[in-house]
Amino acid sequence: MQNISIYYGPKSGFNKILKFDEPAITLTSMAILSDKKMREHSFKLPNRKSNDSEEKLEDLNRIKIPNLVAFSDEYAALSENAIQGFLSFLSQFDIDNIFLQNPPAYIVSQFNKLELKVNVFQYVYNSVTPNLIKTINKEFSSEIIGQESVKNKLMSTLYQLCNVKNKKPVVMLFYGPTGIGKTETGKFLSTLLKQQLFRKQFSMFNSEEFTSYLFGGKHSQNCLAKELLERESNIILFDEFDKTHPVFHSAFYQLFDEGIYEDKNYYVTLEKSVIICTSNYSSLDEIKKKLGAPIYSRFDAIIKYNELDVTAIKKIIEKEYIRQFNLLDNWEQDLIKNKNTFNDILSISDNIENARQINHLIKDKISSILVQHIINN
Repeated sequence: MQNISIYYGPKSGFNKILKFDEPAITLTSMAILSDKKMREHSFKLPNRKSNDSEEKLEDLNRIKIPNLVAFSDEYAALSENAIQGFLSFLSQFDIDNIFLQNPPAYIVSQFNKLELKVNVFQYVYNSVTPNLIKTINKEFSSEIIGQESVKNKLMSTLYQLCNVKNKKPVVMLFYGPTGIGKTETGKFLSTLLKQQLFRKQFSMFNSEEFTSYLFGGKHSQNCLAKELLERESNIILFDEFDKTHPVFHSAFYQLFDEGIYEDKNYYVTLEKSVIICTSNYSSLDEIKKKLGAPIYSRFDAIIKYNELDVTAIKKIIEKEYIRQFNLLDNWEQDLIKNKNTFNDILSISDNIENARQINHLIKDKISSILVQHIINN
């Protein structure tokens, strides 16, 4: 093994460093070759100990691999024994260059114990800059309608990341009723940074699976640490954070304090990231009571999202109507305009409370008109 390169980051960035002239083989393909070699060896020498000459011959017959490439999802296919004896597994082959994406910590420790020279690459995420703050100031109110009071608090919190000496993430808790812009704010920031939002919805996990997901189980199991390593963005959204049981809060202490997340298999650094936790809490007193002081004190900002007033509702209706209208075919647009659909929706805006209702209302209204047209014709 002449050159060992370890890359931490998403697959898109890993592919960019895989530039070589000679052929490459994936870890999965090499594992198949290893199994084949073991079966052939067992068949040829069923119950005999090999002598020195046979071992030398076996060494000469090692398969030559110019480049070995291991993607994140390939380690799960290896047995626990192969992971624990990863260097022995590799020694079956004559490998010139090794490229590993987000390897489990146990593999990295084996290289470190032998003091092998390893080239480490870290994916560079787009970060918050003063120019981004200016863009937020300019565009926030037209994208996140009805939450003008949020904007200044959001910008002042994000500005902490403009300090080059500050490496830790900023951690914010958004609270308020559902469907009023909390999740959309995360999407908005991610769009400005031109990277795909990392979003996890915590209400989808039950206690048993959440334990191994947060703290790590078998290397073949999915976990938060591995997903964070593979993220495309430094905007991280933990949706419905209030749905997590307090027993799991300790998993986030180091992440919120230092930007480090570690389980039994993986180690992740999240320098200068934006971590957003959303909740449906209604007041600061409720947040303190339900979350408790240890996690409450770790938020850099706790930002309230207000219920939408009638003016905001009408603006969101107009924006969503235009978006859905533009997705229609020309004949559908003509029909919808002739039916005065937009004004009909505006007329019932007083009964709407949040953006989710608006989305469904417009979609249902347009669909019912189009379906009726098909039936009548």
